[in-house]
Amino acid sequence: MKLYLRHIMLSLIITSLGACSVLLEAEQIKIYHLPIDGSLKTISEPRLNTALSVAEPDTLRSLNTSRISEFSNGQIQRYYAGARWADRAPTLVQQSMMQTLQSTDLFSQVVNEENDLSADYLIHSNLRAFQIEDSEAGEKAHVILHVTLVSQLDRQVLGSTLLAEQVPVAGSSMQDATAALGEAMDNINTALSEWIYMLLKPKSD
Repeated sequence: MKLYLRHIMLSLIITSLGACSVLLEAEQIKIYHLPIDGSLKTISEPRLNTALSVAEPDTLRSLNTSRISEFSNGQIQRYYAGARWADRAPTLVQQSMMQTLQSTDLFSQVVNEENDLSADYLIHSNLRAFQIEDSEAGEKAHVILHVTLVSQLDRQVLGSTLLAEQVPVAGSSMQDATAALGEAMDNINTALSEWIYMLLKPKSD
């Protein structure tokens, strides 16, 4: 009897180990980084002696995640299986804004909110959409960012703007989807850089 029980226990252990192995294989996740265009077209103007601080965008809890969102029928949100961003969506957007503002060379310094003691202006934003949307016309990347520029000296709001971009997804792969989101974010970042520059540029007499 004892020998029989040992055989049963051994079989159960082997079976459970096999199930764990299958489960681990099924849970493999691909990590995607938000593509950023290093050759963005920006206005050709003299650099401003201005330091900017970029805060991480506020957003809904459903977008405050590393999971990649897909919307269908304009309302139903799902997440792609087996795929994740390299970080939470608001952090990715913050980093992409910083990299673009730095690459334009229009401002003397661009930092994040943790190093903004020397910054002249703070960029607040609200991320309202950062997703792939599925419709009868096909899939498209959709990004909406509401931005407010605030003076650090007196906390005065200098201006606000709503930036929105839609980019068709070129193919059916996850890489095509993330590339479209990257392009949409690039377009927003370019418009953001120009908007901030024109807002801070000294007014000619």
